[in-house]
Amino acid sequence: MPVSSEFEAILGHHVINVWFPRSLDREYGGFLCDFDYGWRPCSPNEKLLEFQARHTWFAAEASQAYPKDERLREAVERGFSYLRGALWDKVAGGWFSRLDRAGKPIEEPTKHTHGCAYAILACVAVYKAIGEEAALHLAQEGFDWIYRYARDSQHGGYFGDLRRDGTVISDGNVNGQIRRKGTIDTPPGCKDISVHSGLLETFTYLYRTWPDTRVADQLAEIFDIVCNRMALPLGAHHQYCLRDWTPVPHLTRFGHQLYNAFRLLGAAQLLGSKEKALVTARALADHALRYGWDRQRGGFYFAGPGLEPLFLQGRNLMVRKKLLWVQMGALKALLALDGIAPDEERYLYWFKTQWRYIQDQLVDTTYGGFHTASLEALPWWQRRGRSLAPASFTRKGSQWKDSSPDGLALLYCMSSLKDRELAQNRLPLG
Repeated sequence: MPVSSEFEAILGHHVINVWFPRSLDREYGGFLCDFDYGWRPCSPNEKLLEFQARHTWFAAEASQAYPKDERLREAVERGFSYLRGALWDKVAGGWFSRLDRAGKPIEEPTKHTHGCAYAILACVAVYKAIGEEAALHLAQEGFDWIYRYARDSQHGGYFGDLRRDGTVISDGNVNGQIRRKGTIDTPPGCKDISVHSGLLETFTYLYRTWPDTRVADQLAEIFDIVCNRMALPLGAHHQYCLRDWTPVPHLTRFGHQLYNAFRLLGAAQLLGSKEKALVTARALADHALRYGWDRQRGGFYFAGPGLEPLFLQGRNLMVRKKLLWVQMGALKALLALDGIAPDEERYLYWFKTQWRYIQDQLVDTTYGGFHTASLEALPWWQRRGRSLAPASFTRKGSQWKDSSPDGLALLYCMSSLKDRELAQNRLPLG
């Protein structure tokens, strides 16, 4: 059985020490995101809202675990300063989706609920970490903004892509200034599981700190959407739905299934819906294990069909790349399921198996940190010579690779295992 000290050691060496203070942009504010396989800075270091928010979120969570670490506290303060400064639209409200390194909006006509959800979450984490009242106020403003503009008051749920003034972007109002796909490539006018999964965690987090009735209502609504509209009884989920929740056929993303399993269990503690959450979380995780797990090499694939056949006309339909964030989401979900259903030893088995896979395939013992994706499928000469491998596998940082997937998973596992170890030590002898 893995012990908490294993996770703490890797958290310190391969997340905290490599990211902080290296990622602080002391010239323009916020964080640098672009680093190659050897942690050398590269360009363009655009300031994507998701990266800035999630990096701040992890720094704040880690700062609570290590309150004497000045590197983390500085990152928390700088991250929040950027969220309420350059990224916040002081004219129309809400957060810009993307800035250039100097702070000029790149996607100025658009905003995105996905990034706003993480920005709200980050502000709450900052408030919890350093007691900054302005951070909680900004989280409340951010919630008010998406509640007013992104929420679908007719059919429920949230749209992802918005104009600067909050107008929802759909197929009917796309023009030359707006890209056909938004920040996370959601088709215009569709509702995305990624958006609603992020909101599920955000509203859970926000309600624990600010028990507003609107937050409670929205948490319950998103919980219902993820459980009953977007998740199927067999465990797959719909990636996209139309405005009225008509499903749009698409591949299922195994990482989203695993993150949703974890997030549903967290939300259920507030909603009193533990039985429904456990049934759905089990179905999501079991489906990912059945269809997404690589039975030859280990690890979870990115995406695939929700049901057999997995081959058509001799072609494999699986998206076989094994991204870090998917593997880390699996680690949290499997340990959380074991904690709530300890009689089902299979989740503990898969947790231990997944942890070995991550250590063997994703930890970079040469340069430190984690690879973006497992290198196992690359030719031997690319695995040995990192400079020859595709950057999409070896990058240590990019707009979509921040410290939060690995850092938060390690923090969660460390904390959960410490609780178990303490409980075991308190058991009476004999």
